[in-house]
Amino acid sequence: MAFIADAHFQDIYAHFEDANYKGIENPETGRFVNVRTMQAQLQSTRIFNENYFAFIEALDDIVARGIKYVALPGDFSDDGQPVHVKGLRKILDRYSKKHGILFFATTGNHDPVKPFTQEAGKTDFLGVGGQEQIITSSVKNLKDTAEGQLKPIITSEIKKWGYKDILNEMGAFGFYPQKEYVYWETPFSKYGYGEYSFEKAEEASRLNKRTYQIDAYNAHPDASYLVEPTDGVWLLAIDANVYVPNKELSRITTNPKDFSGASIGYNNVLLQKTHLITWVKKIAAQAKEKGKVLIAFSHYPMVEFNDNASEEMKAFFGENKMQLHRVPKEDVAEVFADAGIQIHFGGHMHINDTGVRTSKNGNTLFNIQTPSLVHTLRDIKC
Repeated sequence: MAFIADAHFQDIYAHFEDANYKGIENPETGRFVNVRTMQAQLQSTRIFNENYFAFIEALDDIVARGIKYVALPGDFSDDGQPVHVKGLRKILDRYSKKHGILFFATTGNHDPVKPFTQEAGKTDFLGVGGQEQIITSSVKNLKDTAEGQLKPIITSEIKKWGYKDILNEMGAFGFYPQKEYVYWETPFSKYGYGEYSFEKAEEASRLNKRTYQIDAYNAHPDASYLVEPTDGVWLLAIDANVYVPNKELSRITTNPKDFSGASIGYNNVLLQKTHLITWVKKIAAQAKEKGKVLIAFSHYPMVEFNDNASEEMKAFFGENKMQLHRVPKEDVAEVFADAGIQIHFGGHMHINDTGVRTSKNGNTLFNIQTPSLVHTLRDIKC
């Protein structure tokens, strides 16, 4: 099995369905592309343009190795934009049909950025003459344009999709049950393993039946699922996104601005998604009872990812530097080790690391951090 985390896929060859804009022409190939400026990449922890080619290269390598199961532990898109999620789906569909590969995705903090779809855009696409090209979903996002600046491109394809739209587009890749699966369930399913049917799974997969309360008024989707793609193997996809209200809410709201992003991960899961802990315990116990191999994956690390040097790094750099605010508390590993997770694949940090924790009760958890493809290739070339 292969794991590809933080692909941050950007479909550079896609064209917007509702805008007469092709991008810029590659003089060597004659193809039009929509790419970001080098400055955009220098100012981000992400790489944009190269991701397309790195992803294809990784899939071709997977085919060459004869691997048939591929997990995507979150941040499979740039920012959940329709143009990129659709482009990703087309590629996954192609490799599925041609090579018989089954893909299983889970959500990251970039897909979706917020629980609900929101207007959005980017100011740093590469435009004619090397200028920055603004591409946005709404004129409301625009500020006054300077003289000589390229005319902004308006397209709904650059919105930031929420759960509903992303899961509908990516549904065939684990988020919804497929007839070829041996078994599939969510944390909210009412049936058991011996009672399973595809029809029951379809009914349980509806997004309005996969929500948890965040306060007295609001419930958010939870895209977690368990799938048995082949006899004896259980893949546990944990949606560890938690969107904390920015203020005390007194009403039901679907305004993305009312909630923070989800970059913290499991520290907030312990506070707001305790239903997942109960579910994981049940799944782990059943896997042991039935002799299933249980492999968990999610976007966020369950174990400290700096080779146990985070405390020293805080003393040296400061508590909020070097992404130290994303380090999971020791309670996270303790809770999930005792819940029965023995091996977990994460992403989010774009680096490779294997963390091991043994709980006070003697249960051991191995957390394998999957690096982003482009960062890995770049490090090797350096």
